[in-house]
Amino acid sequence: MPAEPRTPRPRRQRQSAAVRAQALDRLRTLISALSRSARAVERSTGVTNAQLFLLQQLAEADSLSVNELAVRARTQQSTVSIVVARLVRAGLAAKRKSADDRRIAVISLTPKGRRLLTHAPAPPASALLRAIEALSVREARSLAAGMDALVRALDLPPSKVTMLFELAPARRAVLHPPRTSGA
Repeated sequence: MPAEPRTPRPRRQRQSAAVRAQALDRLRTLISALSRSARAVERSTGVTNAQLFLLQQLAEADSLSVNELAVRARTQQSTVSIVVARLVRAGLAAKRKSADDRRIAVISLTPKGRRLLTHAPAPPASALLRAIEALSVREARSLAAGMDALVRALDLPPSKVTMLFELAPARRAVLHPPRTSGA
């Protein structure tokens, strides 16, 4: 006689529901905090979180290649190229050939970009990257496995990796000036 499938006991059901509620609460907290922070960055600076993150990376070095910026942002070179092009168009960054290797373009801050950074808050991407780097390998592996399971459960298609809070190029082609209070 085949064994009957086990039905969860009431205690186990309560524990399962509590763990799922806790996971959803943590996800809400994370999304809410990152979204608020990203909106605050845009309101105060007129640039996106991704743009501000790259500007701050450029401030830490004399100049960086797009590939070096992509490594720092933990994203693809093509994604960084799009964001860099917006920064160059806005006059916040400059692109030139490397003195060491003329085949490589390097990006540096302009005086306008440096001025923007003097009053800019920390972008949420920086805090998130620092927090993930601070996780133990075990915690990071567990986080990745949980996120993978959630993406699969939502049946989300693979997408092109973008920087946090950076919209698609067609929707975010121009930088917006910062909002001023009292207007």
